[in-house]
Amino acid sequence: MAAEPVRAEKLFSRYVVYVDESGDHGLERIDPNYPVFTLAFCIFNKNHYAQRVVPSIEAFKFKHFGHDLVVLHETDIRK
Repeated sequence: MAAEPVRAEKLFSRYVVYVDESGDHGLERIDPNYPVFTLAFCIFNKNHYAQRVVPSIEAFKFKHFGHDLVVLHETDIRK
């Protein structure tokens, strides 16, 4: 009797998590122009991420840059 194949839903999480930091995490060389450390994260349901978030970000990039190859960096966004 052959084993039943394992479905992908049982192997992988239903969520995708993005984590990022900004500033000096060691607080050893504090920049007076940016004297903070932040840690941020987003948790998305994979279906929502694929169906809503990705298309929205791609539409934003096409509208403002004419292509979707641009990488959105925090320093550029703040400017």
